[in-house]
Amino acid sequence: MRIAGKVKEIVKISPSTVNLSGEPGQTLSDVVTIEPVQGDELKILDMTLKYNKQIKAELIKPGQGEKIWQVRISCDSDSPADIYDFITLTTDNPHKPHLRIRVYAIFEKAAYREKSDSNIHGNK
Repeated sequence: MRIAGKVKEIVKISPSTVNLSGEPGQTLSDVVTIEPVQGDELKILDMTLKYNKQIKAELIKPGQGEKIWQVRISCDSDSPADIYDFITLTTDNPHKPHLRIRVYAIFEKAAYREKSDSNIHGNK
């Protein structure tokens, strides 16, 4: 079976994948915007994180007369770590009831980063 036709974009998520990197002890953060592409308003009813308690997310509702939602994401770690989670947003749109944002955070000591950078560029 083959289906043909135009795919109608309902929501624009920017960025759809959040990549954070820094050193242990830092708090890393980013903001994701969720913008309805159609003229319709979009309501986000719920937000859940699946796995990791070190990743925190705060849902920011649109202001009066605005349609753009935001999710403020932050993560911290006191030791080197690779942290992954995804945020699931439940919406009131029957065509797009769930939105997903992937979050990756890498905490590594500066010495490791400098060494790996010099290996990449061939400097020793």
